[in-house]
Amino acid sequence: MIATERGCTRPGCNAPATLTQIHHVTEWNKGGKTDIENLTLACDACHALIHDGPGGWKTVAMPKDSEYAGRTGWIPPAHIDPSRTPQVNDRHHAGELMAASLARLRDRTRPPVKWWSRP
Repeated sequence: MIATERGCTRPGCNAPATLTQIHHVTEWNKGGKTDIENLTLACDACHALIHDGPGGWKTVAMPKDSEYAGRTGWIPPAHIDPSRTPQVNDRHHAGELMAASLARLRDRTRPPVKWWSRP
C-alpha cells in the first residue's frame, strides 16, 4: 500500500506514508473487509474527518472505468462541494500529473487539422 498510495490519500494532503495509518474505505463496522482492495492510507488529521455526521467526509474506491481506477476517492461534505464528487489526491503521484500536463500542452500546441486536408 505504501508503494501504491505513497502518502495520505485525501485530496490536497501532503502527509507522507510514514505519517499515515490504514483506513477501511468501506468501514469495518459496516461490513468492509480487511482486504487490500478496501484499504487505503490516511494521516491522523484526515482520518478524523471521515464520519457519518454533518460535515463528514466519505471514501470510495474509484470505479474501474474512471481515470483513477482503483484509487481512493474522497467525497467532501456538501458545504465544501454540493455535488459531492469523489476526488483523488495527486500530490504523491507527480509522474501522473506531469504526464497529464504534457498531454494537455501537446494538444494545445498541436496545429488544428483543417477539414479539407483530412484523408
